[in-house]
Amino acid sequence: MSKKNIWIDCDPGIDDAIALAAAAASRDALNIHGISTVAGNQTIERVTNNALALSAFLDLDVPVVKGAEGPLTRQKEDAGHVHGETGLGNTVLPKTSKQAEPGNSLQLIRDYIMNLPEDEKMTLVPVGPLTNIALLLKVFPETAERIEEIVLMGGGTFGNRTPTAEFNIWGDPEAAKIVFDSGLPIVMCGLDVTHKSGLDREQVEALFNSEGEVQKAFGEMLKFYFDSPAYINSELVHIHDAVAVIYLTNPEIFKGMQVSVDVDCTDDINRGMTVCDVRKTAPEAGRNVTLVNDIDLTAFQNILQAKLGSL
Repeated sequence: MSKKNIWIDCDPGIDDAIALAAAAASRDALNIHGISTVAGNQTIERVTNNALALSAFLDLDVPVVKGAEGPLTRQKEDAGHVHGETGLGNTVLPKTSKQAEPGNSLQLIRDYIMNLPEDEKMTLVPVGPLTNIALLLKVFPETAERIEEIVLMGGGTFGNRTPTAEFNIWGDPEAAKIVFDSGLPIVMCGLDVTHKSGLDREQVEALFNSEGEVQKAFGEMLKFYFDSPAYINSELVHIHDAVAVIYLTNPEIFKGMQVSVDVDCTDDINRGMTVCDVRKTAPEAGRNVTLVNDIDLTAFQNILQAKLGSL
């Protein structure tokens, strides 16, 4: 089976870090062409530094591209209260001399896509706000024909940043609307499935107590999650962004449905809401989004633990 060409767009972020680790452990199935960063969980400087440190720590010899500093039209609001001051909890990764790629970020991403062999396409894997992806589609519309699909973490039929909006979409709803309106095939690994995915306390403790340097580091990050107010009474830590990567390698453990999606770009109570038309009577035209809404949790846990254990 040929490898799937992917480009990861992220804002590390603890769950982004686990997603990158899962991707690094899946190089038998995934051809990772590069990583771009976007301001989301933390500032663009911090998430880019984290992406550089993580790629070196995981021995991912791929370019890292520094992307958008903030949303298309709105003020940047991060999630430092969830991911800690550095974005990786209390974990300090080894320093690296690796640098972000010089040049225009969008041009670099465009070139990696367009320079694929003519019979190949790229799958985009954005797990942060969709600013970079929206800009890419607008500035270089020719890339759309070379994109296989977009497998994203974001959205859903309910929210976490607000009652109706998930953080990544809420952070830049205008960008999200551009992406969902593009007509490209989209797989939405939103809160409907990510709130059913994750590791329990015993599994996180096992990672943290591992003798492996990589496993211990990711266990420490996830313990930071569990010690935060968001998870203090929870028995399962949601590892949102890793779900998109596991979907790429193990789609058989997921269930979903085809829907159309609109994005609320107002400043009212539903800002950033992904309005999913799940009606059976909805028009077939425009149902370009796979709303992933269920998962085999045990299989997910086994697969993720095996991937992290292999590093």
